[in-house]
Amino acid sequence: MVKSLNQIKILLVEDDRDIREMYSIMFMRKGFVVLTATDGRSAIQKYKEKNPDIILLDIMMPHVDGYQVLKEVRKDVQQYTPVIMLTNLDPGNFESHAHFDDVDEYLVKSHFSPSEVVEKTIEVLKINKILPEDAQ
Repeated sequence: MVKSLNQIKILLVEDDRDIREMYSIMFMRKGFVVLTATDGRSAIQKYKEKNPDIILLDIMMPHVDGYQVLKEVRKDVQQYTPVIMLTNLDPGNFESHAHFDDVDEYLVKSHFSPSEVVEKTIEVLKINKILPEDAQ
């Protein structure tokens, strides 16, 4: 289902408060609805309760890590929710992990500015036909 930017719910899962706030502000300025979670456990709960359109997911978090969150999201056969791994882990470490094919994009935080992360998110939403091709 194609939506407009202000209808898109992003679940931002990040345990670092400063990073979480920075990305939240960037996405809200663009018009997105931003839901946040500080750990994997709360991410799974918010995913089930709020039905986000896309998830930006850190890997290294307390309680439940990003891999486990991804595994839980992919169990949902009723819908496909795009997932962008947004982390500072070396991509080489992630590629060897079995879940690499289950993510739509893998972004190393230190390699992308916040505005580039927003742009990449919009690209993934367009590819998955959640946003129209002409959305900016």
